[in-house]
Amino acid sequence: MIILNNQSDVKSNLVNKKNLALIPTMGNLHAGHISLIEKAKNYAGTIIVSIFVNPIQFNSQNDLKNYPRTLTKDIEILNKLGVDILFNPSEKDIYPSKPKLSYTLPPLAKQLCGASRPGHFEGVIMIIDKLFGLFKPDHVFFGKKDYQQLILIKQFISDKNYQICFHSVETVREQNSLALSSRNSLLKSKAKVIASTLFETLKDAIVELKKFHDINLAELFAVKKLTSLGWAVDYVEIRRQADLLKPSTSDENLVILGAANYENVRLIDNIEFCTDGTI
Repeated sequence: MIILNNQSDVKSNLVNKKNLALIPTMGNLHAGHISLIEKAKNYAGTIIVSIFVNPIQFNSQNDLKNYPRTLTKDIEILNKLGVDILFNPSEKDIYPSKPKLSYTLPPLAKQLCGASRPGHFEGVIMIIDKLFGLFKPDHVFFGKKDYQQLILIKQFISDKNYQICFHSVETVREQNSLALSSRNSLLKSKAKVIASTLFETLKDAIVELKKFHDINLAELFAVKKLTSLGWAVDYVEIRRQADLLKPSTSDENLVILGAANYENVRLIDNIEFCTDGTI
């Protein structure tokens, strides 16, 4: 595996490499990241993984400081998986001057996670734009756990007319159904047990929706249940799968999304589901 630490080395190392797959990450790799790499092998000849803890997408300096970094272990994992290129730049290399985004994000960027994390998705799109411009990938791979991010990046690719094939990959979970996340490592073992109730509560809310056909009641049910379990709830909302807009009564392909803090660790999850069209 070739390890590149700055943008200037990228171009020379991509000579004669075709059919490129890019998997952007912030490191602390787990089975969710591995599933992206394994899927990429089915589509591309050259697999590129980036590891960069992007400071401008963090709203809290404390969160940025505490974000788990395990580069040595990550390199071992990528070597075993046969990844071709690891791009692990410094902040100075990526942002030699104050970054500025020329792209105007859609209103969705200020909703859901964007409402409580102002500027977060601008930071995400900024690093994605840099990586796309640098590597010019043919394929990119993202996990469904970050559902809002997934929708916004798909929209960004469409708006910019990038000729990139976008692949979304199912969320990988721990045995107790907790969605795999680098932030899970910040939870104590007892807290991990409670953390699994986020997914279970979203499932129960879907049952409530199908029983009573009332989105507001289903969302409120989930918020109340999570709060009773000790969560500080950011939001629970039911949206359309295609674009994350609020659904109409005729929309059947929906997704329930939740974000909440447990012991000061912010976790997100979502479940795609279908209704019979009677909401």
